[in-house]
Amino acid sequence: MDQPAEAVFPTDKLSALRLGRSLVAEVEASRPQYRAWIEIRPLRSEADDTARREGWTRNDERRGFQLTHCEYVIEHLDGWDYDIGRNEIKRIVATDEADLLTLLQEWGAAPERFAYPWNTDFPA
Repeated sequence: MDQPAEAVFPTDKLSALRLGRSLVAEVEASRPQYRAWIEIRPLRSEADDTARREGWTRNDERRGFQLTHCEYVIEHLDGWDYDIGRNEIKRIVATDEADLLTLLQEWGAAPERFAYPWNTDFPA
């Protein structure tokens, strides 16, 4: 019997995470008047802040991540007040890339579904 393939991020998305850039994936909302996303936000360190002040971006393969699953009211998504009625489903910290993949699997979110926020309808 074949073993399921291990989940991995596409190379460009993994590089973005290591450079401290967020990724999002739209997931099924709990109610029809909502849209939902999971956001992966890389945790930043003092070394990241120092690099930014010096004008460069720091690559960190040992970076941690904050995962947040939120729903937003559809009628508010096009305005400035997109967070009115926002519902945070859950939030957790992944200590490293392996932990991130494990948590995403538990949440039912495949790594290949994640995109850069500016290429999605993600409101924030």
